[in-house]
Amino acid sequence: MNDVLLLGAVALLTASQVLQKIGAARRLAGKHRPAEWARALLAPELLGAGVCIVAGTALWLLVLYRMDVSRAFPILSVGTILVVLVSRFYLQERVSARRWAGVVLIAFGIALVAAT
Repeated sequence: MNDVLLLGAVALLTASQVLQKIGAARRLAGKHRPAEWARALLAPELLGAGVCIVAGTALWLLVLYRMDVSRAFPILSVGTILVVLVSRFYLQERVSARRWAGVVLIAFGIALVAAT
C-alpha cells in the first residue's frame, strides 16, 4: 500500500510539472504585465497543475508518515525520469545523450534503493 501511495505522489507531482510547462508555453508567451500573468494563472492547465501539486504533496506527506524518508525520497526521483520521458515523447523536446545518461544513472540509483 505504501508503494502505491508513493507512486501516486510521484505521478501527481510529475503531472504538475508537465501541466506547468504546457500552461506556461500556451498562456504566458508575450505576457508582460501582472494582470496578464494573473489571468494566465487561471488557465485550465495551470489550475490543473495546482491541483496536482496540492494532491501530490498531500500524498507525499502521508507517505512520509508511513515510510522511512531514506527509502521514500530516492524513489521520488522516478518523477525526474518520467518528466524527461514525457518531455521527449509527448512535448517533442530534444533530449541530449548526456541527459539520457543521467536518466540511466538515476534509474540505477532508484533500483539500488528499491532493492534494500
